[in-house]
Amino acid sequence: MNLVFMGNPAFAVPALEKLAASDYQIVAVVSNPPKKMGRGKKIRETAIAIKAKSMGLHVIQEKDLNSSHFKRELEKLDADLFVVVAFQILPTSLISIPKLGSINLHGSLLPAYRGAAPIQWALINGDEETGLSTFFIAPKVDTGAVICQDRLPMRPSDNYGTLSERMGILGSILLVETINLIENGAATAIKQNDNQATLAPKITKDMTIIDWSRPARELHNLVRGLTPTPGAATIIKGKRIKIKETRVDNDDNGSNYSPGEITTIKKSIVTVQTGKGHLLIHSVQLEGKKTMDIGSFMNGFALNIGDRFGN
Repeated sequence: MNLVFMGNPAFAVPALEKLAASDYQIVAVVSNPPKKMGRGKKIRETAIAIKAKSMGLHVIQEKDLNSSHFKRELEKLDADLFVVVAFQILPTSLISIPKLGSINLHGSLLPAYRGAAPIQWALINGDEETGLSTFFIAPKVDTGAVICQDRLPMRPSDNYGTLSERMGILGSILLVETINLIENGAATAIKQNDNQATLAPKITKDMTIIDWSRPARELHNLVRGLTPTPGAATIIKGKRIKIKETRVDNDDNGSNYSPGEITTIKKSIVTVQTGKGHLLIHSVQLEGKKTMDIGSFMNGFALNIGDRFGN
C-alpha cells in the first residue's frame, strides 16, 4: 500500500518511523516549509521534514494546500491513503484524492477535545486519563468517523512534553493497526456523537498569562499543560518569566497575603499565594534565558517575602 504522510511536530515522528519500518511504502512526506522561529529568528524546518530527509524520503514542503500545483503533485503520487498526524486542515479537494481516503491520528478520545491542542487542554483541565483516536478525515475538523482508539492514564508528573512523547509512541502503534485494518477491509468506522464533543482550541498568548487569583491546583495544571512550550508566563519586578515546574499546597493557614505574593522562600522553593492555596515554584525561565531551578534563579535575581508576581 502506498502512503503519503503529512505532519509537522515531534509528536508525529514516531508514527513516521513506525510506518517507514513497516511493509507500507511512503511515497512522499508533506510538511510545512522552513520558517523563522525562536528569539534568534533562525530559519528552521519542522521535526518531520528533518526526520524524513534523514531517512531519504521524498519531502514536499508546501505552504499553500489549496494550490492547484500541489493538488496535481499529490494526484501524481497515486497514493492509496493519506496519513495525517498533527499537520494542517486538509482542504476538501485533497481528502478524497487517495483510493482509500484520508485518515488522521488525533491526541484525544474523540469526540472529546476536537481542535489544535488536545494534549495541552487535557492537562490544563486536570484530566487523569487521555487517549488517541484514528478517524477518516471529513470536511469539518476532527468530526470524521472513528476507526480505532486507545486509552492512556496521565501521570501526576506529566507535562505537555512528557505526555506528548508517550502519546506519540502509543499513537504510532495505533496508526499501524488502523492501516492494517483498512488494507484488509476490516476497518469499522463509528460516527462521532456531536452532542458529546468538547473543544481544544489553539493556545493563544493571552491564555499563557498566569492569573494568580485562580486556585493553586488550576495554576499547577496550567503550568503542566504549557511546559515546555509555550510556557506559563508572569511578571516579577518588571521582568517576564515563565514558570516551568510547580507543586500545590492547598493549606492556606489563614494567610494574610494577596494572590501573587511570595509567602515563603527556601533554597529550592518559592511559595506563592493564589486564590486558593499556595503554588510552590521549583523552576523558572527568565526571558531570553534557559530554564533553571528557582535556587539558581535567585542567585542572580533577588526575591523577598511579600514580592508580588503578576502585572
